[in-house]
Amino acid sequence: MASISITLRSFFLLQFVFFLGLVAGPSSAWASSLHRVPRVTTSKLSVGNGVDLAFIDSGAPTSYSKSTPYTTIFAIHGEGYYSPVFQKIVAYAPLANIRFVAVTRRDYNGSTALTTDQINVLASGTDAQKASYLVDRSTEIATFIDTFVTKNSIPAPTSNGKYGGFAILGWSLGNAFAISTVSNVQSYSSAIQTRFSTYLRALILQEPPSVAIGTGPLPPQTYTPQIDTSIPAELQQPAFIQWITAYFDHGDISSKDPNVLSYVLPSISRPPSVFNMSVAQLAGMTNNGPANGSDGLLIANVQAQLLASYKKALYDNATRAAVPKMKVTEIVGDATAEFGIVAYWSMLDDNAAAGGNKVQFKVLHGANHFVHWDNPEIAIATYAASLQ
Repeated sequence: MASISITLRSFFLLQFVFFLGLVAGPSSAWASSLHRVPRVTTSKLSVGNGVDLAFIDSGAPTSYSKSTPYTTIFAIHGEGYYSPVFQKIVAYAPLANIRFVAVTRRDYNGSTALTTDQINVLASGTDAQKASYLVDRSTEIATFIDTFVTKNSIPAPTSNGKYGGFAILGWSLGNAFAISTVSNVQSYSSAIQTRFSTYLRALILQEPPSVAIGTGPLPPQTYTPQIDTSIPAELQQPAFIQWITAYFDHGDISSKDPNVLSYVLPSISRPPSVFNMSVAQLAGMTNNGPANGSDGLLIANVQAQLLASYKKALYDNATRAAVPKMKVTEIVGDATAEFGIVAYWSMLDDNAAAGGNKVQFKVLHGANHFVHWDNPEIAIATYAASLQ
């Protein structure tokens, strides 16, 4: 029976991928009319030790005033997709009095690759080495933020706490690094600690999967093309890249019942986000190498350290006291792939156990994992609301 189930899953998935190819192909006139997205320029910033992090930047809004200075959001991308996935947000951000900077993680295009030793830590390091790995990546991101703030004279928060300063946004697996950047704040230089204490206004967690925060075990029905052995190994990650952009018809997610979730079959109520991407756009925002490599190893081998980081950043009183202005908001779409909803349930329970006031939650009706691509105006409005 299990083999029949896997075969059916693969059948539906491959049919789905086939139709994506038909609709999103380069010869589609319909597609070309939807793919007019502003071009973004990639820059780099040195964070020391020979490491550069690439980024895209919306630039400072031109219409802000001294009494209502803009807020800067530093975004950290997920697995497979990297910073250009936020290019539509870059176009919308100035209209919301936001400067949006999407940072490219190590191993992805434009940023410095991880070393062999660092990859080996993910593959077979000790617990202490894995924890140090997270500290090191977090220090690089924190250094990027501090350097960017200084170089670009980012406005400080206003006395009422509603404008200026910065927020850190994690999306998908990028939440592991956004959270770790906060959980390790007390390990940074005194200058960076002061910067975070005075400037950090929000931590925005956009659909962290359970594997980004270490909150297993997953429901037995859990599915992704990456673990479907009936799909050829070389097609599993490309299939995931397309499948993850779909919409799913779930039941009542307020029930916290895993049986109401749709695990495999995408909805036909709305085209997947990849339908709104040209072949060139998709190629320009994805990289399967680190998805199959360092990110895969992180997911497989660093769960205990990610759980500790998550608990410390969100629920540890000393850590929260080190960033006293920081509000935490978790955002999830109710039509996203199931992993985002399962993690949302875990966070609801953890927040309740911690007193119910550590994290705010926002459910976006009808949204999938790519609300920042399909509905950037909703995404930027939600980010802005998380700052208040």
